[in-house]
Amino acid sequence: MKHPWMRLLAIALLLAAPIASTVASGDLFQFNATQGDVSFTLMMHGRQDIGAIHVVWTGAPAADRNLPYRQYYVEFDRARQRLYVRPRKRDGLPWFELDVVGSQGDVRFLGRRLHGEADWDIR
Repeated sequence: MKHPWMRLLAIALLLAAPIASTVASGDLFQFNATQGDVSFTLMMHGRQDIGAIHVVWTGAPAADRNLPYRQYYVEFDRARQRLYVRPRKRDGLPWFELDVVGSQGDVRFLGRRLHGEADWDIR
């Protein structure tokens, strides 16, 4: 490289690349609901679209805590702040349903309905 500014530009681009990908791959969405001793948290991770859904809850019997891998139907509309999640099939294994509009939503799981709050900020 003949010019020192080109070397500095190349170094700046190399240093900026990992930072941009780290910021872009954070949480896209989070939902929290609590009722008494039961709490339910759902997080969506990815870049611009949903890559993975992570669910955690407390207050259920230990046998019900292991949510088996299953496929869900997801409608995710960030512009309108709407989320709709349903299991693709109900086969007797633990499942949940989630409806969110704006900053509020309801989740139904293990025979309970909980009201919670949504966080649409990308982290």
